[in-house]
Amino acid sequence: MKLIRLVSRRLSIFHCLGLSIGAAALIQVGGCALPEPGTFDPHAIQRPEKLAADEVIDRRPRRLPTTLESEFLAADPFSDAGRTGTAGAATTPAPTTGPALGVEPTLRMTLSELVQRAALTSHNVRVAAYAPAIDQTRVVEADARFDPVAFLNTQFERQDQSTAGTIIQDFTNPFGGVITVNDQRASIFSVEGGVRQTLDSGGQIQLSYRTQQTDQNPSQFRTDPFWLNEMTLQLTQPLLRDFGARVNRARVTIARNNQRISLLDFRQTLEETLTNVEKAYWQLVNAVLQVQIQEELLRRTYETAVILKKREGQDVTTVQIAQANASVESRRAILVRLKNNVRNLSDQLKRLVNDPQIPVAGDLLLLPATEPVLQPIKFDPGELIGSAMLHRLELGQQQLRINSAGVAVRVADSNRLPQLNLVGRIGFSGLESSFDEAVSRQMEFNHISYALGLQFEWPLGNREARAIWQRSLLQRQQAVAQYQSLVDQVALEVVQAHREVQTTWLEIVATRNARFAAAKALEAIEIREKNNEPLTPTFVQLKLDAQARVAETANAEASAIANYSIAISMLERAKGTLLRYNNIVMQEERDPFGPKSAFWDPATDRQAAPIDH
Repeated sequence: MKLIRLVSRRLSIFHCLGLSIGAAALIQVGGCALPEPGTFDPHAIQRPEKLAADEVIDRRPRRLPTTLESEFLAADPFSDAGRTGTAGAATTPAPTTGPALGVEPTLRMTLSELVQRAALTSHNVRVAAYAPAIDQTRVVEADARFDPVAFLNTQFERQDQSTAGTIIQDFTNPFGGVITVNDQRASIFSVEGGVRQTLDSGGQIQLSYRTQQTDQNPSQFRTDPFWLNEMTLQLTQPLLRDFGARVNRARVTIARNNQRISLLDFRQTLEETLTNVEKAYWQLVNAVLQVQIQEELLRRTYETAVILKKREGQDVTTVQIAQANASVESRRAILVRLKNNVRNLSDQLKRLVNDPQIPVAGDLLLLPATEPVLQPIKFDPGELIGSAMLHRLELGQQQLRINSAGVAVRVADSNRLPQLNLVGRIGFSGLESSFDEAVSRQMEFNHISYALGLQFEWPLGNREARAIWQRSLLQRQQAVAQYQSLVDQVALEVVQAHREVQTTWLEIVATRNARFAAAKALEAIEIREKNNEPLTPTFVQLKLDAQARVAETANAEASAIANYSIAISMLERAKGTLLRYNNIVMQEERDPFGPKSAFWDPATDRQAAPIDH
């Protein structure tokens, strides 16, 4: 079971690897019991989204205009008519700038809340969480090869055959005699049971007890029928090929490495999900700011249009009013798209988080509650590279692959040796007319037998084993070369991510100065207007362009601020510390049913410590 606990605003993901089949969706505190598989019902899975979609208000769209309309005089685009949802909202035309943000139910959430919810409820994370559990079963499967096996064999045999008997000489016939034919019948019933186990050293040990009843007709022995009881201990141990735990537990080691690689794949999916959440969140912050900036631009343009309309016939002609009207309508159209972008990003966040209480098809609008970072952050390049080399999961995965390749080399090297097995057997038996007497006679230990021998085998030329060994060497060298490539790739990503943080901060500084300059230019134009400068078409266009430049520079600054926060997140991911940056800790619990020595380092010939990635 994968347990996910939220303690003191620090999210810890625990993996009970032996019995795990998922992540947050299968939380059971204090145990790892697997749930019984239920019936798959696709309609039950689809039902929440359908119900949420039924609650969404569908507003009647506006009619397409057929003539020029001065909408800035019809109604204030920032009145409360489009901001508050009422019972009759579904029958009223949509505002010309689209539904205002806040008409639908809204929920403001901090970035940390969304990140932790995504770690708990994201479908992508839940799907990826199955892979480590599936691979863990392969570890247990490989280790189960060394489990003791109890066996019990029973057999009844009926023998009915004729054998050639003795020759009876016929003295009246000097040329021959008479050959007698003997009929031999026997009933044999035997039961054998015991325990055998494959050893880490590559050998097999077996302890068995066998009892057999034999009834012959006609009797061949003085004791007939009779019982024969035997207890035997047998050991077969390789001395050259397939000798040692390093060779025989290779499958367990490789399966354990694959399971740890799969666990790091799960972490990669988790990091990708959190990266997408953070990116979407800061894009949502930027989108909300752009809506506010565009609303401010539209308000200023609307006020300019109202002033021009009031002075129509004095020093303002139809040309100036048409200029203002065109600017109002075009900026309304931009605002429509910006509001839609906010809702799209809200839906994207809901899809990434997959909180059952926030369905994607619902009309709940997620809005940000975390302020962006507005302080310069200085990083030590050497420390960044060192942290990435220690924590990047790709490097940890490749180290595990190199370890598995080294284990394969060890096995291939063992396979080049001749097959030499030591076979030993010792046992004691007892024979009597009844089972109890046979057991008593057996316990006297008067009939002890043993055997000791060697079995030798070596393919002439041994080409197959040598080819496998050569291939394993090349595969390990290939894995090492791949690790060197990954080191360079990680270093490149860290350097570029660090440079992106510095670049986006400089963009914030430059765009803010540009906004200050544009605002000062607009202020100077407004002062000229207050000083009764003639509102010529050139002057009106100059003012409208200055308002647009203020909005453009403000949008550029908002985008730079959002990109700065995203760049910091990407740098943490490049360092391999994104989970720690978001207070998420993955801890792998020991599986009590797992292998005894799961990770063997062939280089040091001992069990290795876990790789910290």
